[in-house]
Amino acid sequence: MAALTGAAVAAAVAVWWLGSSRLALEDGGDASRPAAQALLALWLVRAMVLALLSLRVAAVAGWRAGARAGLVMLAPAWPVLVLVWSASTAPLLPVLLVELVLLVAAAPVSLVGLTLHKIFRQPPMAEAAATLAGVALASGLWSTRGLWATAWLA
Repeated sequence: MAALTGAAVAAAVAVWWLGSSRLALEDGGDASRPAAQALLALWLVRAMVLALLSLRVAAVAGWRAGARAGLVMLAPAWPVLVLVWSASTAPLLPVLLVELVLLVAAAPVSLVGLTLHKIFRQPPMAEAAATLAGVALASGLWSTRGLWATAWLA
């Protein structure tokens, strides 16, 4: 399920990016701007899904399962990410750093899910708490997207 989620996110962003690029080119505009926006969308959406998915899986099935689900969810977007980056004016190092941060984030997010599992001891309660924590974390990422997301490409 995690791989399908990652593939769906990648496909949605790819379709949006290709459509936006075509419109920009037809209007004589710069196609690198939609590519930069697609990079930010890939990072933001995958970070939000990582917060929800890894927390819930770790709260129910353990830390390793949560971290693995996060990694499996992140990987399907890499081919799209390479294509989008190649069409953008973004430097390679920030793009790689954001991907590294996303990969590393799967572990601590899963540890939070494992902690919730140990606190609540009942899978339905732990899953509910993990869902609430994941929604709070995803909402925080969404609310602060203007602060952190554009800093990577500046």
